[in-house]
Amino acid sequence: MPASTAKGLLGADTQNALERARALPTEELLARIDGSGLRGRGGAGHSLAGKLRAVRRGAEATGRAPIVIVNAYDADPGSPLSRTLIARSAGEVLRGMAIAAHALGATEAIVYLHPEAQETRTTVERALPRHTDGLKVDLAQGPGTFMGGEESALLNVLESKRAMARQRPPYPAEQGYQLRPTLVSSAETLAWLPRIVTEGAAADTKLVSVTGAVASAGVYEVTLGTTLGQVLERAGGARSLKAIHVGGPTGGILAAARSDTRFDFDDLKAAGTHMGSAQVRAIANDTCIVREAGKLFAYLAKETCAICVPCRVGTKRVQGILDGVTSSLGRESDLAWLDELGTHMEKFSLCGFGITAPSILRTTMREFADEYRAHIVDRTCPTGTCTTLRSRRYETMVQP
Repeated sequence: MPASTAKGLLGADTQNALERARALPTEELLARIDGSGLRGRGGAGHSLAGKLRAVRRGAEATGRAPIVIVNAYDADPGSPLSRTLIARSAGEVLRGMAIAAHALGATEAIVYLHPEAQETRTTVERALPRHTDGLKVDLAQGPGTFMGGEESALLNVLESKRAMARQRPPYPAEQGYQLRPTLVSSAETLAWLPRIVTEGAAADTKLVSVTGAVASAGVYEVTLGTTLGQVLERAGGARSLKAIHVGGPTGGILAAARSDTRFDFDDLKAAGTHMGSAQVRAIANDTCIVREAGKLFAYLAKETCAICVPCRVGTKRVQGILDGVTSSLGRESDLAWLDELGTHMEKFSLCGFGITAPSILRTTMREFADEYRAHIVDRTCPTGTCTTLRSRRYETMVQP
């Protein structure tokens, strides 16, 4: 995927950042990170300074040595942000990792990669000796599944267990890798630290993967608060735009009329979606949104780690109902059933995978209600693109 050439994290090359960080008292370093407004770029948007302080408290309380894990896994195949960043600015990521380790008093770190990212692994291996200065760094590869990038599942992978979510609490900051206080942070998040230390920079940009019906799909760096329409314009503009899918496989689908929504953690949440993998996908007019939602849930049903019932069963049931709706088998009661399944997943799923997946339902049922009704009431697809997927309804329990 091509990357934009905007000056920022892509192509940044700060010098002496680690030495300058080491010259600062720890509290001053943490205060500087806090003042930058840096929030986790992995999707959840937690304050990095807050996570660092939590790991420090965990180390003090347990007496165990803390460790830093760089999540450069790129779980979403359509959003290769870490690979792009490391290809362009590997030194920033590794110096950021070393600065975070210094802030924690950690002497060990792990860079966690996707098994298909062999070029990225080679780049990291070549850059390590120049940027880590005594920090012991191991490279590890995940299983290749979407859930392999989830914060607690990757801890299991590193401990030679299945990529399944962990019950929290305890949180990684208290008991993470091998029960040690652990900072798990994305490569993009850590890459900000050298600029914050050397320039006092405000963490005000975000890498975003623009895909779908656009002229120039690729990874771009945009200022937080840029509208979704402006993000698409960075990729050459969208063709016959019907909807914008934001946040990757578990993200919501917004109508084209919402292109003035700001690409920002809080504004996206207010719109019914989330930052997620920072993928912005333009959906063209000839796409059936109900079928699109069904395809997403088919993917999620395949990729769930299956450890918790709300997610394991919920994703499969939602997929079955949506496939029935687009196969002219829907009933009006299906809408209430989908809403109830979404609520159950949000309330009781173990990790963010199941908690955020219902945003697909919430946004499409709200903004494309006419397409759902056309399938259910008129037994027709508004775009004429749906084909029969099921010959009978998906019913395994009493429905509303």
